[in-house]
Amino acid sequence: MLRGYHCGMLVVTVTESTPASTTLVVSGELDTPGAERLLARLDRLLGQGHRSVVLDLSAVTFCDSSGISALVRGHARASAAAGRLRLSAASPQVTRVLEVSGLARMLGLQSTVVTP
Repeated sequence: MLRGYHCGMLVVTVTESTPASTTLVVSGELDTPGAERLLARLDRLLGQGHRSVVLDLSAVTFCDSSGISALVRGHARASAAAGRLRLSAASPQVTRVLEVSGLARMLGLQSTVVTP
């Protein structure tokens, strides 16, 4: 079952979920309001015991410093909960931002969607 959460131009949809792992499709603009929505969703999932989260970024059209910060903070929160956050399938524009920031390597950006 797909469950989407809307925040301005950002939609976060759970596409696969088990008690231990989750895949989220993130679409739209990962800016300040979108970053807050994404972090809130990650916090909820981690609080429910999900330990491996994959973010499918194939539909993210824009990522600014707020988005980068949210990904770093999400990674730190997942690590603190004995889990991990991985990124997959980013668009070429977002991939470039992730490579320049070092997040592509830190979070193991995959070119295709991977399962947790």
